[in-house]
Amino acid sequence: MDSPVKKTKNIPKPTHFGKNLKFLRRLKGLSQTELAKNLELNRSKIASYESGMVEPNSGTFLKISRYFEVSSQDLLSQILSENPIDIINPPASTNDPLDNYLQDQLTNFTQQTNEMTKIYEGYSTLLDLKKEEVNGETGQLYSMLDDLLDILQKLIDANWKLIQSVFPGEDQEQ
Repeated sequence: MDSPVKKTKNIPKPTHFGKNLKFLRRLKGLSQTELAKNLELNRSKIASYESGMVEPNSGTFLKISRYFEVSSQDLLSQILSENPIDIINPPASTNDPLDNYLQDQLTNFTQQTNEMTKIYEGYSTLLDLKKEEVNGETGQLYSMLDDLLDILQKLIDANWKLIQSVFPGEDQEQ
């Protein structure tokens, strides 16, 4: 007697879509709410996509790809923050060492700003959780840490504005 054929599940390969969506949104200087409005989605969908909990359907995926003017293949298979200039704004072929140096520096600056943003978000979340344990002695410490995080947030915002101003073709109105 033949044994029944077991159906195997095809586990999809993980993609970089969530990381890339978050990076591209930051690069454009948009909040999740603003991006959701521009794409005619709700903010929770954007948050779910960025966290990697949910992948969009094909229509929404293509809409996002067109909105950011990034190939759908790159959006899935590459980590855009690792080489932002080549993916988002391919450089013209040049033999000028100064141009190459500046492109490398902008790539590094963008990567570091993206990493700083992640660090800020982690510490901000941790501080919010720890604030519930405030007593007299730690209250002053948490207040100082909160002030430092505010300064870091302003620095990160300034960095993203600088990056946005350097990428020609990016929407400056938003």
